[in-house]
Amino acid sequence: MQQNWNLGQIYEKKIQDILRDRGLLPDHLCDNDAGFKHHGLPFFVEVKNRTAPDFGQKKINWTKQRGWHWTEKDDITDLYDQFGVLKYIDRSFVPRRYTVSANSISMLDKRFDQQQFEKRGIMLDNPKYLYEFYAKKNCYYIQIEDKGFYHLKTDAANLIVPRFMPELTLRLRAKTHHSIPIYSYSFFAVIQVKTNRMVKSLFDLEEKVGEFPPIAG
Repeated sequence: MQQNWNLGQIYEKKIQDILRDRGLLPDHLCDNDAGFKHHGLPFFVEVKNRTAPDFGQKKINWTKQRGWHWTEKDDITDLYDQFGVLKYIDRSFVPRRYTVSANSISMLDKRFDQQQFEKRGIMLDNPKYLYEFYAKKNCYYIQIEDKGFYHLKTDAANLIVPRFMPELTLRLRAKTHHSIPIYSYSFFAVIQVKTNRMVKSLFDLEEKVGEFPPIAG
């Protein structure tokens, strides 16, 4: 996972450098990956390299009193609640991560938690969850490595670029943070994109799969 994170950061910088060299990168990105100036106004871009098409990862905790619940509630968990994410967790599953003392957790305990919690391929009915996720960050564009440049909820800069219309799935996973100690893992929900089934855009900030978008600066 660390390797994917590094590749993602490298690709973000590459896109930032392309926009900076063209004099388009805004002075402030407001916690977004990249952005561009169009007719003097800033617009923000989510950037994803080919190996890390995950979105909106949120941690889930368990207690005997409350059962499964979000570690921190925010706009994204509100969207997940609209979809009913927590209902996909087996109600009879009691995680050993929270019921066995940390130093006593074995690899068998960890594997049990991973197998019981893991769910892949839960289809999201449409990309509105992804659109709303980024709209709350005032981000309306996305660049996917080897797929190109798209708009999200709306084509806010009126660039006439295609809308990002991927197949989205929800994944529940017990994610390892460190191999040692064994109990260093947590439970997460994350949106994943089936990039292998995406239609390539006619536009691309890298100009590899399409032409550079008509950004005026």
